[in-house]
Amino acid sequence: MLRLTVWVTRTEHTSSGHAFVVQSESQRSKLGISGQSLVSRAAQVTAVHRVPQTASWDIPSRSNVCAVVVTHNPTPEFENNICALITQLEQVIIVDNESSQTSRHFVENIAATYKIETIWSQQNLGIASALNAGIDRAMVTDECRWILMLDQDSQVPPDFVETIANAYEACPFKDKVALIGANYKLAFRPLHKLRAQRDNQTFRDVVTLMTSGTVVKRSVLMDCGRLDESFFMDYVDHDFCLRVRRHGLRIIQANNAILQHQLGTPTLHRLFGKYFTTPNYSPNRRYHNARNRIIVYRRYFYHETSWIVCDCFRWFREALKMILVEHDRNRKLRSIARGVLDGFKAAKWSRYSGASTHN
Repeated sequence: MLRLTVWVTRTEHTSSGHAFVVQSESQRSKLGISGQSLVSRAAQVTAVHRVPQTASWDIPSRSNVCAVVVTHNPTPEFENNICALITQLEQVIIVDNESSQTSRHFVENIAATYKIETIWSQQNLGIASALNAGIDRAMVTDECRWILMLDQDSQVPPDFVETIANAYEACPFKDKVALIGANYKLAFRPLHKLRAQRDNQTFRDVVTLMTSGTVVKRSVLMDCGRLDESFFMDYVDHDFCLRVRRHGLRIIQANNAILQHQLGTPTLHRLFGKYFTTPNYSPNRRYHNARNRIIVYRRYFYHETSWIVCDCFRWFREALKMILVEHDRNRKLRSIARGVLDGFKAAKWSRYSGASTHN
């Protein structure tokens, strides 16, 4: 006669999410199995059969992504950019950074036509401050799980949000992803054929992204802090990206999410038989670019040395092109020198830069 003995068990979970069965010592001794081996075998079994899944609300979608668009005297093309956006998202917030009266009426008409919430800033405090205001407003609702940051001159393709979601779903380290960025089509430049695109990969691992077209997780903004408002313009994005990497998170770029974007007022030039572009930034922007660059270098030199060295070479090339072909180069050079000096004089960390989390 076959005798069947049944033991009552309970199920517990490890911190990694694996389930395992726990029995009493007396029950395990009858089986001749040690507690350690039982947990180990159970974990191995569940590791094989348990497939990690991402909750549907965690994947970027029409209902859980909120776009924050910053404006300052936008051009007429801005309405086309908004039209391309509202067909893909339920919530869009415009933050106007002290536009002129004429431009404000233009933005008001667009907001009224498409029923878009607008935040009016009485003073232009810079891109970081404006984005933070929009982020704070978006995060009032629990439905918002992702924030899409956009400049007024960036136009998203019809399938932008879907492509971002596909890149995220294809990523094997979703729990570590802090930001998902776009690929860019810049003026006078053909779309760069990435090796990942040739291999039909939907995303690639990157160090930093441009602000416009980047989607950031709500939880990352809560854990790592907001954008650094001591940066008026330029390097706001690089500073935030390097900060989240310092928190052990990762950044990916969706290779097929192509964003039409413009840097400054680009012009095309030819020298020694080679073509190149230059953005023709104003002296004021050259100042902020230099100042913020130095601060970023000081903050992250020992953590992102390779990226900073490469960026120094990029900076040298940018300055060389400016000297060769741009107008008002003397004022711009003086602005760069003043920015470098102020970058070394400025505090290394600000209250927005997550300084409390660092030694």
